[in-house]
Order: sequence, then C-alpha cells, then structure tokens
Amino acid sequence: MTGAGHETSTGQALSGAGWLDVHFEACRPEYEEMLRFVGVPPGSRALDAGCGSGGYLTQLSDLVGASGSVHALDLAPENIALVEERRASGELPRLAEARVGTLTELPYPDDSFDVLWCANTTQYLDDAEFENALAEFQRVTRPGGVVAVKDVDVMLARLYPADPFLFPHLCEASLWADPDDAQSRGSLRGRELRRWLERSGLHEVRQRTTMIERWAPLQPVERRFFADWLSHLAGLAEERGVPEADLATWRSLRDPDSPDHPLDRLDSYACEAQVVAVGSVPKRTGVVES
Repeated sequence: MTGAGHETSTGQALSGAGWLDVHFEACRPEYEEMLRFVGVPPGSRALDAGCGSGGYLTQLSDLVGASGSVHALDLAPENIALVEERRASGELPRLAEARVGTLTELPYPDDSFDVLWCANTTQYLDDAEFENALAEFQRVTRPGGVVAVKDVDVMLARLYPADPFLFPHLCEASLWADPDDAQSRGSLRGRELRRWLERSGLHEVRQRTTMIERWAPLQPVERRFFADWLSHLAGLAEERGVPEADLATWRSLRDPDSPDHPLDRLDSYACEAQVVAVGSVPKRTGVVES
C-alpha cells in the first residue's frame, strides 16, 4: 500500500524519488550529521550503495573534495536515470559515475573504494542477504577503508498523542502475518547494526542512534514526510491485523491530506529513529602489502 512516487519498478516500497526527496529534506539536519559521523577523509574514492534519488551525493562530494570521487549505485533503473539527469544539469557536478546494481553482487573489483556508505537500503534484505551484502561491502572496500550502514529502527517511532504502543503493535502484527517478510524484519534491525558489522569481520565498529523529532506546528516538508509515511503504515496496519483498538488511529492517518489529520493538532509530536554503524575493513588474510 503505497502512495504516488513511493515505489519503484523493483517493487520495493518507499524507494521512489518522490518519497525519498521529501524524506531527505524533512530530515536533512540529522541525516547530514549522521554522514559526518562516518568521518569521510578528503581525497577518498566513495561509493553510495543504494543511492536512491541521490540525496547524500552532494554532501559526499563535499566531504571527499576535489581530489576525491563519488560513485553511485541503486537497484532501481529510474533512480539511476534521475541521478544521471541531476549530474548532467550540474546539480551533482563531481559525481564520477552511476550504475544499476544490487548490494548482494556489487559490480566493482576488489578494493575499489576507500569509503562505502549505505543508507536505508539494507532494510529490504533478509538476514542471509544482509550477511552477503556486508561481505560484498568489505570486498569492494580497501583494507583500512570504512564501511558505514545507516537504517531505521521502527520500534522507536512515536506519534503523540496516539497510544505509545501503536508502532510496536504494528511491528508485531507484521511479523505474525508474514514471518518471512524481509522489510518487516529489516526495519527492526537498526539497533543491531553494530553487532552485524562486528560479526561480518569489520574492526573498530561504532554506532550512533539519532532520534528525528518534530513538534507542531510542522513545516510543510515535515508534514508531508510524516503524513505520507503514516499513510503507508496505515495501509499495512489494515492488511496485517493490528489490534482492533489501534485501527481507529490508523484509519485517521490513512489520508495524508485530511483536513483533520492528527499531525495538524497543536500538541502533535512525531519521531523516527535512524541508526548508523561504522567499521574499518581489516587486512586481507594471506595478503602481503607492499
């Protein structure tokens, strides 16, 4: 159940440019700070793996500087086409290249990059696919280079004055309804990222959780982001059998343009939580460096 611009030809919900551009703009201060937390060195060759509509590419270009380069990859051909348009228009002047590809089989040689950044994409992978993706991230990043993964933890989301268990109930119902649904599990993986990166063999792993909180009155882009997201989740709530007591709230959130939308209350509060984990690629076993 997705709105216009929310889905791509991949079939993945919330992966279209219309959604991604609004999401990034609404959360820009926190998202840019999370990328700064990675510590991208000037002069780096960086990959945005799962670049979407390219929200992070300008900041990545600024961080690597004139002596570095930024490469972009996404599963959706239409997202890569848009990134190429933005490069041609001068909006992304220092983007080296953009490719269509998958996280589980990256189309790059070993040791191609100094930094790999992957934001809000691993939630679409099941556990086995995520483990494979982490191996690929390390393969294409040089020893001593940096791998950074950012993703959501839906269990920390909150809408006030709704029931504080509204989101946990939806998460539980989703897993009961479809235990094999990758995104339902992936959207709960955020606070586990550090352990996943450590088990994959990355060294010196660190993690930061950021609460993106917005109070009424919301700015237009903030309201659009939260209203569209909540509308999407309301569709899932109807499908997946949340407790009957929650349905009235979810139904009030179904129409993002409703004139009596809960987000327009003078006491409304909404938040989402994003987690970034960063690790260093170890020296390859059996490889002698010159």
